[in-house]
Amino acid sequence: AAEANDTKSGAGAGAPDVSRRTGGHDNVEDMDDDSLAQNMSLKEVVEAFAERNDVSFVPKPARRQDGLGVWSFGTVSLTIDSAKQGIKAQMDGRWAPVSLAELLELHKKKARQDSKAF
Repeated sequence: AAEANDTKSGAGAGAPDVSRRTGGHDNVEDMDDDSLAQNMSLKEVVEAFAERNDVSFVPKPARRQDGLGVWSFGTVSLTIDSAKQGIKAQMDGRWAPVSLAELLELHKKKARQDSKAF
């Protein structure tokens, strides 16, 4: 009986998987951070956050750190540890845990520094 609530009619009916992953929202932009965190993997949350903030988010295929793949979040290199639910960014030659807000600030700061170098 509880499963009957999972079935949505209307616009979301054709894509139940997407609807389930986004908590019934039509797209990620309409979701708050709590909805994102509850229904998506950590990589998907970072990817959606990057998209919402107009920052590129791409893998660096040849790079690994502590056995994890390295990703580029704009100007910042990061690792995503799904098992430990943590994000680490490379800053000042070391890898340190960061929040999404800190990650965005690191990117903006580095982008400003890079633009001043020319």
